[in-house]
Amino acid sequence: MKTLSRSRENVHFYVDAGNEIRLRVSPGEVFRVQTVRADNMFLSRANPVFRDHREVMQVLANPVTGPVYIEGAGPGDRLEVSILDIETGDSGTEGYYTYVPGQGLFANRFAPEAFAPCTRFCGVKDDTLKLPAGAGEILVPAEPFIGTICVAMKEKKTLSYEANREMVGNVDCPNITKGSVVVMPVNVPGALLSLGDLHAKQGDGELLGCALECDGAVTLSVAVIRGDSGYFDWPQVDGNGRTGSVCTVPNDIEGAIRGAVYDVIKRLEAEREIPFMDAYMIAGQCVKVQLCQMTTGACTAYAWFDTALAGFAAGEGRERSPGQTERSPG
Repeated sequence: MKTLSRSRENVHFYVDAGNEIRLRVSPGEVFRVQTVRADNMFLSRANPVFRDHREVMQVLANPVTGPVYIEGAGPGDRLEVSILDIETGDSGTEGYYTYVPGQGLFANRFAPEAFAPCTRFCGVKDDTLKLPAGAGEILVPAEPFIGTICVAMKEKKTLSYEANREMVGNVDCPNITKGSVVVMPVNVPGALLSLGDLHAKQGDGELLGCALECDGAVTLSVAVIRGDSGYFDWPQVDGNGRTGSVCTVPNDIEGAIRGAVYDVIKRLEAEREIPFMDAYMIAGQCVKVQLCQMTTGACTAYAWFDTALAGFAAGEGRERSPGQTERSPG
């Protein structure tokens, strides 16, 4: 299996079509990508906090590993990325979650108090996480996922912690996890896929402005969806019994929810030939919404149907690159 290591030359902070290709893979090929912790290893027990949000930006946060060139992928196609496994803390490095002044839920008009910077470190390799709590610990199940997954945009260059419909990016969607499938646009030859910002755990909305950040290794494969069959607007996140879409709108959580919900309604309409109003009425009873981000200008929502309840499998009828088998909805 090919592996793209987290060595310095394979890590970058800008999503850019001009980035040098670091790995080439074919559709259906299984490969592995190692990632770096979101703080770029700036924090440690000896240096445990960021002074403020400005310092976070100065150290270049949110590194991603790549880009990976997908053979045969071209502009106008879509890239279907299957997450086969996520191993957190494979390097033996601890994870952390931190409060940075100027970030998080309590850095807004609802509760403007400013708290001192604070960080908690913990191991992330086990299925159960031990979160420090006073003199003791609280035990919670690990729920690892990919915080940032991106493809190069046609012309623009942007930091990897941004997100939009063209590149996907830093959406912090907890369902981008083992067993899920992410459908992304292809804007340039080879798509140029990168990923990073692994989380071992995150509550809805990333209220702290930080999840339980960690490094790790992701095993994945890709397929190329040819042409414009079916409905596609916002990036799609399916699998694990869900058919969903993720939408990011700066500083507008209601707009993000509306965008994600509209997207799954349109998918239901297009893929099962259900009249829009019927699809909308079904969504009113069955759709689920998860807040992925709602702090510091980043507002992202994930809307989905339970695949069995919705009565359809996402992706029916899509044309894939040769040798790629149809995937199941779960």
